[in-house]
Amino acid sequence: MIEYYAFTVMNKDRKTADVEIRNNEVSVKKYTTRMDEQPFYSGPVDMERIYGFLEGRCMNRNRNCLGEYLDWLGLDEYDPYEIVKKTHGVMWEDFLWLKFPGEDISWKDVRIRGTN
Repeated sequence: MIEYYAFTVMNKDRKTADVEIRNNEVSVKKYTTRMDEQPFYSGPVDMERIYGFLEGRCMNRNRNCLGEYLDWLGLDEYDPYEIVKKTHGVMWEDFLWLKFPGEDISWKDVRIRGTN
């Protein structure tokens, strides 16, 4: 059971959603309804959907080099939440990323593409 997780979904430096999970109860506050900026744009948001979103922002669990990747991140097991806490869920394909409570960072700190 997940006691408490929280993160903010960002699109570059724009907040698109705040997510809180407390005792497996999901709460999402959406700041946009644009499909390209809002991973939770329609339908109910439950633990399965949150987990799928987080896992989709991680290296595939079936990759041959997963063990090396987890070692590089300093993790002992494949846990999407712990992985994205380290990688911020940044992907090459879009400008979404995750910001966690207490972090004072912006898009320029996490982006993996040049100046976009």
